[in-house]
Amino acid sequence: MPGEVKNIAIVGANKEALKLLPLLLRERNSKVSLIVDSNKEVMLFKLNELGYWIAKHLDIKISTDIESLKKAPGLDIIINALQDPLTEMFLEQPEFRNVEKLGPLSARLLWGVRSASAGLKGHGTADEQAVLLASLREIVDAVRLTLDRKELLSVILRLAMESTRAERGSIMLLNREEGVLRVEIAKGMDEEVARKIRMPLGEGISGRVAKDGVPLLLSGKTSGEEFVRLRDRSDVKEAMCVPLVVNGEVIGVINVSTSESAYVFIHDDLNFLVSLAALAAEVIQRSNEYERMKVDAAKFTFWKKVDALMSSPLPFEKRLNMVANKLVELVPGLTCFIYLYDEERHRLFLKTASIKDHKILGPLCLRAGEGIEGSGMADAKDVILVDRTPESRIKRVYLSLPMVVHGALVGTFTGQVIGPQGLSAHHESFLKEIRSLLAESVYKYQQGEKATARSRKILAVDEAGLELISMKNPERLLPTLAAIPVAILGAEGSVLRLKMERTNKFHMAATYGLSSKQVREYLLPIEKEAVLEVLRKKGTVSREFSEEASPYIKSILSRPLEMEGDIIGVISLFNKTSEDTIIPCGFSTMDSDILARFAVYAEKAVSHFMGRAVPIAKEAVVKEEVVHPPYLAFEKGLEES
Repeated sequence: MPGEVKNIAIVGANKEALKLLPLLLRERNSKVSLIVDSNKEVMLFKLNELGYWIAKHLDIKISTDIESLKKAPGLDIIINALQDPLTEMFLEQPEFRNVEKLGPLSARLLWGVRSASAGLKGHGTADEQAVLLASLREIVDAVRLTLDRKELLSVILRLAMESTRAERGSIMLLNREEGVLRVEIAKGMDEEVARKIRMPLGEGISGRVAKDGVPLLLSGKTSGEEFVRLRDRSDVKEAMCVPLVVNGEVIGVINVSTSESAYVFIHDDLNFLVSLAALAAEVIQRSNEYERMKVDAAKFTFWKKVDALMSSPLPFEKRLNMVANKLVELVPGLTCFIYLYDEERHRLFLKTASIKDHKILGPLCLRAGEGIEGSGMADAKDVILVDRTPESRIKRVYLSLPMVVHGALVGTFTGQVIGPQGLSAHHESFLKEIRSLLAESVYKYQQGEKATARSRKILAVDEAGLELISMKNPERLLPTLAAIPVAILGAEGSVLRLKMERTNKFHMAATYGLSSKQVREYLLPIEKEAVLEVLRKKGTVSREFSEEASPYIKSILSRPLEMEGDIIGVISLFNKTSEDTIIPCGFSTMDSDILARFAVYAEKAVSHFMGRAVPIAKEAVVKEEVVHPPYLAFEKGLEES
């Protein structure tokens, strides 16, 4: 408070800190007692360069050991000119709980304003406040408000308290999503308590002011039941609260209060606080604008980099990994993961992450509803979760942003942001826009891959089909016909059935991949049902099965073979496997199309040998009983064949 001598220590003997010495030494209520820097010789050189000697009459001690701060008697203020993480952690120790920590900018502002208004001391509170406002405005305009918004707001709050002789003060900002005010800066109250405060709109003094947008002065005996009720909730004797307004919208409040001081707040104090609030709101607005401009500029540059990376000839996963690492550099505290959606398997697969060892996770995949990534698969909605634990100084934000193009899900961008500020609105908007750019790139890549795969498979079908048609050995034809689609479509095996002459019975003419008895036991009943359905609908049938329904058979694709409008056979493929993972998946629409193309060749090849193939079937019929249903008969003991 005014009149008290503040005992000050400076950490870091850089020019920014030592240039404060003229202001600090000029102020009668300030006493610099200690300067700490790990390099004593450089510190003395800088002091000499600036024209300062550590004279006896100044009684300033110097030290190279930061631990000496703990031994310095009666410290009130530590000016931390280093502002590195290690120093900040050191100053958070219990020994410094009641010591105010300032940065060089805050100190320059505080002592600069005092110096400018020193000539009017004693002219009256209103005059002092007017000069203080003018000086503060001049100094604030001269510095870059974007350097540290929190530090500037801290200075404004400190000046508000000193000028009005308040014992406590705070600047609270409104979180519109939660509808509560949170403390941004607080003085004169326990830091842990301040961090836990959540004031709903309309409740308490600050909540009422934030809701109504009208300044409030509570001084002396309060009349009116409503204000008495507000005051009864705390030990506040005198209080002022004014809204922070930006573009006509309340974004927070500034509070000052006292419970013991003999000083009574008057309307001049309220007017002064309103002016300070306007300056604080301007600091916040300009800081937000700067952050928005910075993000926009970074976004434009980043967009160009992403576009260049995603268009490069590098392997696709390498491109995604480079994008993920670039994002981490841009968004503080971000760790990100990029999943791509496989429509055949209906799952999200982790393709890359910003963490170095993400590959040790293996082929990580998620079904719909699994984790926050899978939760957005069905409705394709953004999911953003915030850790609201008030005790924690660190904010945690988890986000999952589905990548959708032309109504189709192509992947999901997920991440977590851990840090004191959490995820700013600007960075959130930026990530959403980058997500859209990634989605377009992934869509183009996937479409290109599909086209390439389709062309490759069609070429393989055409080459194999021509070979089938040219075959002259019927004993080689049928096994080859069963094996070719397995190889082309990536299945585990197949069953080929041909219709017996003058019957409705379909004989198992060839198989591929049925060496396992367990697979045969599970497959053949499923395959029979699929053949029945093929004959009913006279078309292709595709089915998928859960682990519980069938531990060995995951999917089946059956298609009829026709000749002159009649079905002469059915070919069934089972257990589609992926090209890049061992996880089984369902047969896709493209698989059905490729099998249909193959069926054209198969029908021509089989029709050439029907006369020679039927006698083989006739021998089998003699040995077996005829089985119904009447339009389709399976041979007894088929499971053992």
